[in-house]
Amino acid sequence: MIAYKTLTASLARTCMRDPVTLFFSFVFPPVLLLALGIGMGDLPGMNGHTLIDTIGPNVMGFGIAFVGMFAGAMNIAEWREKGVMRVLRSAPMSVGSILASALTVAIVTALIQAVLVVGVGLIPAVGINLATWAVLSAVPVFLGTLFFYSLGVLVGLAVPTVSAVSLVVTLVVVPMGFASGAMMPLEVLPNWVQTLSDFLPLTYLLDSLRWSLTGVAEMKDALIGCGITAAAGLVLFLTATRLMRWK
Repeated sequence: MIAYKTLTASLARTCMRDPVTLFFSFVFPPVLLLALGIGMGDLPGMNGHTLIDTIGPNVMGFGIAFVGMFAGAMNIAEWREKGVMRVLRSAPMSVGSILASALTVAIVTALIQAVLVVGVGLIPAVGINLATWAVLSAVPVFLGTLFFYSLGVLVGLAVPTVSAVSLVVTLVVVPMGFASGAMMPLEVLPNWVQTLSDFLPLTYLLDSLRWSLTGVAEMKDALIGCGITAAAGLVLFLTATRLMRWK
C-alpha cells in the first residue's frame, strides 16, 4: 500500500507539471462548453430540454475519453522511452497495482474536469439544468475513465513511440466523438454512422452522463450504458495487466 501511494503521488506531481495535460484536462473542456453554451445553448434540444443540457454531458464524456486514453497510452510510452519500465519491474508492486496507480490519477483528473465543466455550465450565460441526482454522474465518470484508460494502456503497449501514441489516441478519440454523437446530434448524421454508434463505447458513456447529469436520456439507457462500460472496462484492464511488458 505504501508503494502504491508513493507511485500515485509521483504520477500526480508529474501530471501537474505538464502544461499540455493541464490545458486539455482543465482548461479546454470548460472553455469549449462556455463557447458552445453561449453560442447555441438556448436552442431546443431533446425531450423538452434546451440544447445545452445535451452539450454539457457530451463535452464531459469527450473529455473523459481524452483524459483516460492519454493517461493510459502516454504513461506506458513515456515509461518505455525513459527507461522507467526497468525501475517499475523491480518495485515491490504487482502489475495491477502499478496500472491502478496511474488509473487513480486519471480518475481524479477526470473528476476535477467534470466539476469544472459543471461549474461553467451553471454560469447564467450557459444555463445548464442539472438533474436533482447529478451527483450520480461520478459513476459514469469513474467507469468511463476506467475503460478509456485501459484502452489507452493497450495502445501504449502496441505503439512504439510517444509521438505515435499521441497521434493514434487522437485518431481514435476524435472520430469516435463524431460518430457517437458527442460533436453533433446523431439524428443529423448518415444512417451508417448511426448504426456504427451502437458499437462505440463512447455512445454508452454519453447515455449514462446524459441521464445522470441533466436527465436528457432515459434511466434505462444510463443503466445499460454503465453496465456495458463497466464490463468492457474491467475486461480491458485485466487484459492490459496480462499483456504488460517491461521493455
